[in-house]
Amino acid sequence: MPTGPVFVAGCPRSGTSALSWAIAAHPGYWTSAETHFFYYLLRNGAEAIRPAYMLSNGPGQWLDKHEVEFAQFLASLGIGFDQMMRRHSGGLDWIDGSPENALVGECLLRMFPTANIFIVVRDPRSVCLSMMTSGFAAPWAKDLDAAIREWRHYARAGRELAAAHPDRVLEIRQERMRRDSDQVALEISARLDLAAPSAVAKFLGKNTVNSSFDRNSYAQESPFRDAAATAISREESLMEHGDYILDEAGNLATQYGYC
Repeated sequence: MPTGPVFVAGCPRSGTSALSWAIAAHPGYWTSAETHFFYYLLRNGAEAIRPAYMLSNGPGQWLDKHEVEFAQFLASLGIGFDQMMRRHSGGLDWIDGSPENALVGECLLRMFPTANIFIVVRDPRSVCLSMMTSGFAAPWAKDLDAAIREWRHYARAGRELAAAHPDRVLEIRQERMRRDSDQVALEISARLDLAAPSAVAKFLGKNTVNSSFDRNSYAQESPFRDAAATAISREESLMEHGDYILDEAGNLATQYGYC
């Protein structure tokens, strides 16, 4: 049975959309557009929320009178967001695939005590190529060094989060999602206590979502669905930039076995 909210996060262009929709193929889960608001709310840490708590927790004030600790205060904010999401999910547990949630994972785990986070990790060479051919407006879509820095930033944050919370955060390699879809689905199902992982495995094995190399994988309303195809092939890009990307990705690429 589903156990609570799920956050699928990781560096942009790593496969977070595909994994989000794959989990949502299970009848107990629902997903929609990426939220992004969790990151903007929490990007300065839970301590950015603490002043509102402290200013409202003086002697005789409501929080003080009812002995509401800061952890409970944060979790109560999560309950409100959960109710908002469930009003649109038909009561199902929900999935948010916003990549940047990897950067605020500590706060999300405190705000949603029953949530799980899946961190998608992809070869930095493939990520950078996808970024540079995405057509997006972000700096990493126009500058290779910016793309490499983005990968390093997310890879480091995701690895630290998974190490700190192994019972609630699981790293998933993008390269395995289609190649070993049955096993990946079993790992996800074990974490979420899903009785029937076959729908997740089937989606992973057959579907691509928001790929820079298949514009039809974007939603009909996406502005990137009709973007022009890249003039350089994957093979040409890897030959020209692959070694440089791995060198600049540094020890993290080695730790993940991409070197």
